[in-house]
Amino acid sequence: MKHSNARRLFYSLAVAALVAGCGGGGDSSSGTDASPEPADTRADVCGLLTATDIEEAMGMTAGDPQPGDEGLGHCSWASAESGDPVAVLTLERAVLDSFDEFVADFGEEFGGEDPPRDEYHPVDGVPGDWAMYVAEEHMVRAFRGDQVLEVSSPSAEEEQVVDLAARAMARLP
Repeated sequence: MKHSNARRLFYSLAVAALVAGCGGGGDSSSGTDASPEPADTRADVCGLLTATDIEEAMGMTAGDPQPGDEGLGHCSWASAESGDPVAVLTLERAVLDSFDEFVADFGEEFGGEDPPRDEYHPVDGVPGDWAMYVAEEHMVRAFRGDQVLEVSSPSAEEEQVVDLAARAMARLP
């Protein structure tokens, strides 16, 4: 079944809240802590990938990593040639324990409807507890304990994003 653009956007926003652990109340609209972690307790997300990792997975040279303030840690890389975004990593807190739990929460949020599997599906080969691919965002969400590492690349194929996620999760402490 095809979804309209508005419904896809709604799904993406709702799923982001579900994945981040927001499904049932609270003040935070994003499902994460409202205030950023102090700088000294934030993860070094930029250390999870190297320029070589990005070149091998994506086939392009990335510029220097650029840390950000999102979540528990954030980092982005742009193409050294064009300046276009190549990869973005964000570490967040999460409460989901499995893809089955995601499906159940999705169903509760959308009146029993299952998530469209062409848009959301589990992936193998990524270290951690479990991982899922979110097609519209070209993103892998890889879970370990109470954290989720979001690995996205706006113009990449699924296999490339899974490769980047596997490399990054292998280095996540």
